[in-house]
Amino acid sequence: MRETIIIHLTDEELKELKAFLSTLKDYLPEDKTVYVWDLFNRLRGENENRPCNCGSAGAHWGRAVTYLRDYIKEREIV
Repeated sequence: MRETIIIHLTDEELKELKAFLSTLKDYLPEDKTVYVWDLFNRLRGENENRPCNCGSAGAHWGRAVTYLRDYIKEREIV
């Protein structure tokens, strides 16, 4: 089950996120990890520590990206 969304993004932030996620395939560029994790935490109202960038943390990054993609989908429905 999806966590409750605490805040909403501005239209500009939403466009930026949507554009970024549309370019994302199987690999999260290292220079985007802070952006992804900070936004993931911000939307959930959490302060979960950012995982490392190694392959063993892939499930954490996958969870964050999935959450952000679901957020975009929910905004498109509304």
